[in-house]
Amino acid sequence: MNYIKAVLPMKSYRLFIEMEGGSTLTVDLSSKLHTTKYAELADEVFFKTATTDGDYVIWGHGRLRLTVNELMEVVLLG
Repeated sequence: MNYIKAVLPMKSYRLFIEMEGGSTLTVDLSSKLHTTKYAELADEVFFKTATTDGDYVIWGHGRLRLTVNELMEVVLLG
């Protein structure tokens, strides 16, 4: 079962995610760009490659993949 319906990269390193159930989530990744896990996203061109396969948010044709749970952790814990 796929959970993510759509992903839209926005300015200032924000990511808009639409879930299959109709809920939406905006994730601000700007504060995470200094970490090893998210550092690659500091490249705006790379950040804008965000897409989904329904289960993951994917950048760079699979070079970086994050689950909804990982992105929710960013929302909840900063």
